[in-house]
Amino acid sequence: MEMPPIPFRLCADARKDKLQSFNDRAEIRWFGFRGSFAEPAWAEIEFERVETGALGGGGTAAINGGAIAAGFDAAFVLAGLGHYDCGTVVTLELAVQFLSLARAAQPLVFRAGVLRSSRGFAFARGALIAQGTAGAAFATATAMIAPSQSSGRAPHAVRNT
Repeated sequence: MEMPPIPFRLCADARKDKLQSFNDRAEIRWFGFRGSFAEPAWAEIEFERVETGALGGGGTAAINGGAIAAGFDAAFVLAGLGHYDCGTVVTLELAVQFLSLARAAQPLVFRAGVLRSSRGFAFARGALIAQGTAGAAFATATAMIAPSQSSGRAPHAVRNT
């Protein structure tokens, strides 16, 4: 039996502000992604546009693996933003399972939700599916995410002496 994601911890108004900032990020726009929250617990990323550079999976007009991994990363970060009262969520670990070709001609959506969380990190899972369907996933992924403890310097900086 599959564990459902836990509901968002932040209220809708707080998530709305985070969503606007997320969708304005340069890398999100560069990939052609657009994020949204689906109650009660899902973060969703869809392609507003698919650039030629995102194609090539299996030698076809399918989304390539790098773009799929980036979509999952974005979905997990957005899911974390629905739970943590911080400006940035980072992905600590990401594992993607590619199941079948995700053709660019169909509308696709990455859905991600947090399964378990603490103050310092959360476990999440997601799927890449055809938008508006409950059909089989083209890819699935799991991740560990965390709120950023941004202090202005790298947390594990190494000094050369």
